[in-house]
Amino acid sequence: MSQQKSSFVESIDKIVADCQLNLKWVAYSKDRLTVRGARMLVQQWGVFTRHSRRCWAYVVGNCPHVEIRKFVVTENLYEEEALEGHSHFELLVRMGRAVGLSREQVELAKPLPTTVVALHAWETLTKNRSWYEGLAAKAVLERTNDRNCGNFSALEAERWMRQLKLARDDVEFWLLHDSVDQIHGGGSLGLLEKYLRTDVEKEAAIRAAEESMMAWKVYLDGIYDAGVGTSPTMELRYGTA
Repeated sequence: MSQQKSSFVESIDKIVADCQLNLKWVAYSKDRLTVRGARMLVQQWGVFTRHSRRCWAYVVGNCPHVEIRKFVVTENLYEEEALEGHSHFELLVRMGRAVGLSREQVELAKPLPTTVVALHAWETLTKNRSWYEGLAAKAVLERTNDRNCGNFSALEAERWMRQLKLARDDVEFWLLHDSVDQIHGGGSLGLLEKYLRTDVEKEAAIRAAEESMMAWKVYLDGIYDAGVGTSPTMELRYGTA
């Protein structure tokens, strides 16, 4: 029997699900995914993945609760160091190679203007706000992979294998995200529920989640616009040719 969600978690999940329904990338990747678009996403996701570690560190630095700090640090170390050669970034590089990118093209990719804007938003939410606003802002990004909120990574794995003819090993990045982020997102929300004491704190966390998903839309819509509708000059500039 499934456990009933609290009103707080329901509010968070609705924010995520509503955003996912309106992403240009999600509509595009369903049946129109191309190698060019996939390359652009891999390059921009490499920028995002490395920046994400910094944002999690800000949350840890701002948080006074040992339990939360231990959870965040443990989960992030697992993603980066638990299995040799299977860190999120290494798996992303492997997926990039499967669509024709070199390691250098992933590592040295220039962020799109929309990626820069989104990264600044996430940095502000995690560095300059309260710990719980920062945690909520990061938790919703993990929640995008929840089965009730769009199941982003699982869908992308299926779509990349079907349309780009990639093997499961090639898309392990997406498959790992799907399983690990169930723990990260749910665990983070559980800790927020445990430690938030007032309605004011909960409302601030929900607002931070909304702002984070606004950044998510800017980020992914920007990848769609650049990866699908760019001119050859723009494509060459961002290293996707």
